[in-house]
Amino acid sequence: MDYLTIALVLMALGAGLLLAEILIPTGGVLVVGALVFFALAVGVILYYGTTIEALVALGGLSVGLPAAGFVAVSAWRRMSLDNALDGSRTEAAAAAEPVLKGRTGRTVSPMRPSGSVEFDGKRVDAMTEGMMLGAGVWVRCVEVKGGKVIVRELESVPDVSDLEAAAPAAPINKPVAPASEQPRAAEPRKEEPTRPRDDFDDFDIGLDKI
Repeated sequence: MDYLTIALVLMALGAGLLLAEILIPTGGVLVVGALVFFALAVGVILYYGTTIEALVALGGLSVGLPAAGFVAVSAWRRMSLDNALDGSRTEAAAAAEPVLKGRTGRTVSPMRPSGSVEFDGKRVDAMTEGMMLGAGVWVRCVEVKGGKVIVRELESVPDVSDLEAAAPAAPINKPVAPASEQPRAAEPRKEEPTRPRDDFDDFDIGLDKI
């Protein structure tokens, strides 16, 4: 085994330690090990080869390591972001499962086989059972599986009364008539006070009889 092969093996071990540090953070322990392997690789080339070869190897490490680290970190962040988005979509779909299952909606984008479907004025990410559909097609949610809303094309256009029956009933608020238009309760009739009978009334009756 020549010295160049040994140097390449040492560089590969150093790169592997850097990748392990990204996947399994150890507080910089693996980074120190990777730098040791890189230094050994350059030392082997410098000892058995020429100074120019050592400088070329050192320049390659200086340019290649930052570029590789940038690509690895960007890919890791993208994977983490995708997992977070998938988790939020799964929770949202799981929460909407008892509401969307059996509901009728219309596609607002081409389904190839995934797209957007509108249910009662709200857009939901959904997918068909493998069929390609265009926009404006009536579909029905058959199930929510694995955090994904599964829809199926309807054979006939649904009736508006069926859509109203499927939609949740909203409470009906009866209008209240203003106070001026409300019927008033009958007021109790006032009785006139009766005057007490006195002796002058008897005297008047006697005069009438004369």
